[in-house]
Amino acid sequence: MKNILLIFCTILMVSCSTNSENKKTKADFLNDIKGTWTVSKIANITKEELTNHQKTPFITIEEEKVNGNNGCNNFFSSINTIEEKNIEFSMFGETKMMCAEMKIADAFGSLLSKIDTYSVDDKTLTFFNAEGQKILVFTK
Repeated sequence: MKNILLIFCTILMVSCSTNSENKKTKADFLNDIKGTWTVSKIANITKEELTNHQKTPFITIEEEKVNGNNGCNNFFSSINTIEEKNIEFSMFGETKMMCAEMKIADAFGSLLSKIDTYSVDDKTLTFFNAEGQKILVFTK
């Protein structure tokens, strides 16, 4: 009987510790995406247009704060919600400078407000819209 009780207690302790290790917190998800990311793809913008643009858009994520540059204007926001795949930003604010070429800045700014989900690996951060379409891709 002692052996059965010992086995039961061991299984219970192992299963409890495994469950707590698998639960990621908001801080864990934020840590996965923190840093400065440079855009490598923008939906409806060709690779040539992006490569030839004077200033490459980027995003910096620190804690729950977000800022960056869309190729012309600086922008800022914060992260309201982040889970394993879902992310929600507060409204984006931006400076209002006029640049010679606004196509990339306008496309980038428009897509920021459509972000619904994300995926991240070591060097790539990808944002998707509500339909699951890849709209912005960043690299570290």
